[in-house]
Amino acid sequence: MRKILGIILGSAVVLSVLTAPILTQAVSSTSTIEELIASFQEQINKLRTQITELNTQLEALRQAQSEVKETVKEAKGTLQIIKQLSIGMTGEEVKQLQEILATDPDVYPEGLITGYFGRLTEKAVKKFQKKVCLEEVGLVGPKTLWKINELLTEGAGASGKIPPGLLRAPGILKKLCATSTPDIIAPIISAVAATSTTATSTQITWLTNEKANSKVWYSTSTPLVVTTSTPAVSSSDFVLNHSLTLSNLTASTTYYYLISSADKSGNTATTTEKSFMTLGQ
Repeated sequence: MRKILGIILGSAVVLSVLTAPILTQAVSSTSTIEELIASFQEQINKLRTQITELNTQLEALRQAQSEVKETVKEAKGTLQIIKQLSIGMTGEEVKQLQEILATDPDVYPEGLITGYFGRLTEKAVKKFQKKVCLEEVGLVGPKTLWKINELLTEGAGASGKIPPGLLRAPGILKKLCATSTPDIIAPIISAVAATSTTATSTQITWLTNEKANSKVWYSTSTPLVVTTSTPAVSSSDFVLNHSLTLSNLTASTTYYYLISSADKSGNTATTTEKSFMTLGQ
């Protein structure tokens, strides 16, 4: 609103500046009164047009504000956790997670609603994951998110409130492991690094948000093309923290590598090409 008023006042100033030369000319020349009036009328008509356009913009702004308020109102009525959560995180969604876990004392006996994802919350998440037949990883990844939101939809509906005893409700208990969701989501790879590099070796490390195996392809050629003959190291262990050592490398050479991790359901994630350089002899 202040911006619109500023535009109107600015238009008035512009009008006064534009009309000043006209007035001076009218006084210092033989211009007739009719010409002066016609000039003023033209400026007034322009200003009226601007005011009409501003009113149209103001009405559109009011409509947009109304739509935003309605959207916010609808969102408040939807109870859902959107982002993935892990230890060390804080915020309203962590608090909401704790409230859900606390509806079952067997899962979260401490029942602390702090908004901080600490060790007690991690422990409670593992218990919840066991209860709903998911892998006990202690962080809220895609599969845990899906299950929590499914239970919220079933138990809370459109109330926007977490019902007491949500995880102990008879209807919810039937859904905990009865409807197993097919795992179609690949692990998320992060924190990729080549460390402890020497003239002949390096250590490739990374993290995944769920337990997965490990594989690294490497070559001195770029772009790296993975074939059956491409050198690689791998581990079949399903872990969150990954580390593989590349050895028998050539000194002072740039190597290119790709990382791959697959979960127990076979969903595979592969990184983009990365590189490192070995040290000189």
